[in-house]
Amino acid sequence: MAEENYDAIIVGGGFGGVYHLIQLRDLGFNCKLIEAGSDFGGTWYWNRYPGARVDSDIPIYEFSRPELWKGWTWTEKFPGQKELQAYFTYVAEKLDLRKHCRFDSPIQQAHWDDQLHLWHVTANGKDGIYSATARHLILCTGFGSKPYIPDLKGLETFKGVWSHTSRWPKEGIETTGKKVGIIGTGASGVQVIQEIGQQVETLTVFQRTPNLAIPMGQYPVSKQVQTHFKQVYDEIYQKLPTTFSGFPIDWIPRTAMQDSAEQREATYQELWDNGAFHFWIANYKDLFYDKASNDAAYAFWRNKVGERIKDPRKRELLAPAIPPHPWGCKRPCQEQYFYEIFNQDNVDIVDINTNPILEITPRGVKTADQEYEFDVLVVATGFDTHTGALLDIDIRGVNGETIQDHWRDGTVTYLGMTVDNFPNLYFVYGPQGPTAFCNGPTCVEVQGNWIVKTIEFLHQHGITKFNPISQAALDYKKHIDEMSNATLFPLVKSWYMGANIPGKKREAYNYLGGLKTYKKEITEEMEGGYPGFQREALPKPKA
Repeated sequence: MAEENYDAIIVGGGFGGVYHLIQLRDLGFNCKLIEAGSDFGGTWYWNRYPGARVDSDIPIYEFSRPELWKGWTWTEKFPGQKELQAYFTYVAEKLDLRKHCRFDSPIQQAHWDDQLHLWHVTANGKDGIYSATARHLILCTGFGSKPYIPDLKGLETFKGVWSHTSRWPKEGIETTGKKVGIIGTGASGVQVIQEIGQQVETLTVFQRTPNLAIPMGQYPVSKQVQTHFKQVYDEIYQKLPTTFSGFPIDWIPRTAMQDSAEQREATYQELWDNGAFHFWIANYKDLFYDKASNDAAYAFWRNKVGERIKDPRKRELLAPAIPPHPWGCKRPCQEQYFYEIFNQDNVDIVDINTNPILEITPRGVKTADQEYEFDVLVVATGFDTHTGALLDIDIRGVNGETIQDHWRDGTVTYLGMTVDNFPNLYFVYGPQGPTAFCNGPTCVEVQGNWIVKTIEFLHQHGITKFNPISQAALDYKKHIDEMSNATLFPLVKSWYMGANIPGKKREAYNYLGGLKTYKKEITEEMEGGYPGFQREALPKPKA
């Protein structure tokens, strides 16, 4: 089959991919969206485990496009996976997107052609090999789309049912009345535990690091309430890019120690009562920078959580007296009744630091102390974030250099959206962007707007090759490292720093200056005529 040719190929059918498809199509560009899954949704197509829901509240976890939000109504403040999947179906049908898409087609390779200034893209799915070319390649693979399954000896011998949370089968897994083990207490682990904990015969949680979770503040939301507040949706969406995190909240403009102990206690209580991420990213401005401020926040957090856990042993494991790491420097999960689940006699927790897992057996999990028998084993061990999905693709730039070789000594991008020596290649919600510290759709729209406007500029000026200058990329990486090193984040072994993946370089993968500053910097690049890029134009064909 001959290669199809497009102005842009978009990889991924989540918020990032859909946004670019909509915007570029509106400008008249010929685009193809290629998705590994069978439908739109991105992370919400894959993460269908029990209790899966977003931790951004409405209306910020949706597109800001008025023709979309005016016709959509949610049922909860924090929508669950099925409702999020339904939202993507609504968007696709309303804007007639499917005709531009190819599903069930994981991308295998993307090779740059330096003579034609094109990307040659190959996918291999249930309909066989698919090949296409495009002037521009936009990778919207998400920062947490490559599941990480640790080397668990004997996992293949387990006679029960097991699954990684992000590959939960569509037909589901029966856990009611079953003996269930769960490895991991990240966001998906917390959600699964609180969802199935009341239904299982027994639940055993294998924990390495406690999740310092905060109250979600979930509740149903009526259509009438949403209709009333839609009057201010435009104002909300305009505010999001002006904050640190793309949420309609921001830091308290003073340090924790500028307040008295009594004032801090009252402030923390107000943040706690507000729920969601208020206690995390609407806290004192030095939370991520000053140990005393961080310790004060942890002490308050521990008191609030500790009073909900009856058993002293479990309390110490879930909310230890000594902080396991600076508070908030591992992403805190939002929970509803996670801690109350551990008050049940049929729910136990195993500290794998003192009682490590030795192997998975046909019957269950064997630790240093004993063997636990299970019917179901849930592997909630997270993702190879930021770079994992990108490095799984055979991407080759100028002179055939692979992305794996280019990043062998560390991740280097320019503006958290482009890579030197890989012309006309863009990505969103990935390495060295605001990514993990930003509301997903807001990050996608800020970065995506820059990419779309850039592609439009290149088209208008006949530029066919647009490549970041290597020194500009190195300077940008230095900028990323300097911002990270000024905080407490490098002190923590977390996926923020790549520390959850054996052999992965430990470095800063996020832009920590906040979305407002990030948007200012990338806007200056655009308005300054793109000084950090080299550009070329193919000769126009003779008439």
